Amino acid sequence: MKINKNLPGKVMLTLMVSVLVGSLCAEDRPAGLSAGYRFIGHYKLNSKIRVEAGEAVPVVISPLTYRVFSDGIDVRVYCRSSGEDSFTNYEIYRSDGIGVARKTGEIDVVAGVQGYCTKGDMIRQVSVTRNSLTLVKMPPRSHRVVVTRAVAIKKASIESKHTPAKETQSR
Repeated sequence: MKINKNLPGKVMLTLMVSVLVGSLCAEDRPAGLSAGYRFIGHYKLNSKIRVEAGEAVPVVISPLTYRVFSDGIDVRVYCRSSGEDSFTNYEIYRSDGIGVARKTGEIDVVAGVQGYCTKGDMIRQVSVTRNSLTLVKMPPRSHRVVVTRAVAIKKASIESKHTPAKETQSR
């Protein structure tokens, strides 16, 4: 068997390119996130409403970008505030699609996952598709529900310096 003399150089070049590409892609990856989590997408906050006593009241929002990761068991929704990453961890309970209403009223099932979280005496639910992120928050002993919607974006303007993330209790 004849060994190609250029093979070690090609292997080294391939390794260097893969490390470089990996490091470029990892700049959005929060510190401390295990390698088992796969990046799902960036989502830009576009609306937040509070439903109370049968009335939907818009909530004033600030520009916010969410980064979503999943390991197939959990979904982590990260956001950056005051220069620090924080996240809420949701346990996936449904991964066979999400019902999305068309303008005509028909329901389509699109690829996506749903998860829940009960930390901090708050019931939270997340629905993630390729195009949208929906967060529902229900405080205990309350008739109020807060619904947050975000749409997928191609690139997020995220600061280049990341600090270790901490899990939030009230997102």
